Amino acid sequence: MATVYVQVGQCGNQIGQQLWTQVLPLKDTKEGMPFFNMDEKLRSVHVDSEPKVLRRLGLAVKKKNLEEANLIAGKRGRGTNWALGYHGVRRSEGCMLLDQTVEAVRREVEQCDCFSGMVFMHSLSGGTGSGGESPLQHYNCVLCLSWVQQYTDAVLLFNNDDVLYQVQHQQNSSKAQVSIPEMNQYISNCLAGLFLPTDSITPPPGIPLGMEPWELLRSVCPMPATKFAQVSHHMGSRLGWDAIAAHAIQMYKKQHSHRDRALSAVVVARGDSKDDFRRYKPGVERKVRAGCNCVEWNPFPVDFWTDKNSLSGHPEKKSLTLCTNNSGITGYLEHVLTKARQKYDAKAFLHWYWKHGCTDQDFSQAFDTVGKIVEDYKEAVR
Repeated sequence: MATVYVQVGQCGNQIGQQLWTQVLPLKDTKEGMPFFNMDEKLRSVHVDSEPKVLRRLGLAVKKKNLEEANLIAGKRGRGTNWALGYHGVRRSEGCMLLDQTVEAVRREVEQCDCFSGMVFMHSLSGGTGSGGESPLQHYNCVLCLSWVQQYTDAVLLFNNDDVLYQVQHQQNSSKAQVSIPEMNQYISNCLAGLFLPTDSITPPPGIPLGMEPWELLRSVCPMPATKFAQVSHHMGSRLGWDAIAAHAIQMYKKQHSHRDRALSAVVVARGDSKDDFRRYKPGVERKVRAGCNCVEWNPFPVDFWTDKNSLSGHPEKKSLTLCTNNSGITGYLEHVLTKARQKYDAKAFLHWYWKHGCTDQDFSQAFDTVGKIVEDYKEAVR
């Protein structure tokens, strides 16, 4: 069940680099098998319109952990402009990046015994390289959300403010200076918690098949209309499973309205070295069902995966990764829609999009698509 990982832009590549630091120590173990191709190199493709971020991956190439041909860089940025990023520049460079990426993905797919799909990592609105906030970010978000809704099976959405809150809370200080690498590390922990092999989904012979990303679709995002999931990661050295679950739900409630409802959820327990999670599972399930306000129409809203190995490598360090498909996403989507429509109606900054090939139809379709996501979620929890 091989997966090809594609990292795009500064954000996607920085998060991907953090994830691979957790995967590389597993290279010569059976747990690491799903992430490496037949040449024992990471099954990943790295793309950026500028070369600076990809230069940091040179060490992985030298250590023969990464295929050099899978590092694909252009010579100029995209100016935090979705139109320029999507349509490309009006010369050969734009086509070059696309063609080289498709070719690199093709090579990786052909090395797979059983290709299952791709996981893309990228920012939603752009601006990572330029430092964050941009007057174009709401346009970029709506346009990007429209396309991922149409062409992906699931979206794991990490909101910067939510990630910042989680990291600050882990540091026990609201005034702590949180760095971008710390935020990326938290996101990487969330992804590793979901994507690394688990005992629950490993067949009896004990060889992991890498089915976790695809089982996640079945458990959390089986319906194409409502496929946005949110993830949080919680770790504790000496806490019991009940205490970690209570903490996870407490944090969930702080970041969600009491009106938000979960359609489905997956709880991944890692560090279950004593095989005692099953004793606590009924209590954890009650906490998750009640705390996430699960819908009544789903008879089995919570799925559980367990693994004896700890993400930290320390056998005493347990962790819970909570992935929920919940209606809280509508608040964010409505905010983005409102901001983008206000600017669009005022014709603000639109010349930057017309200049690079965008049309009124692109915006109209994007507004309709994202608006329909909101309607579908509201209908699902009604």
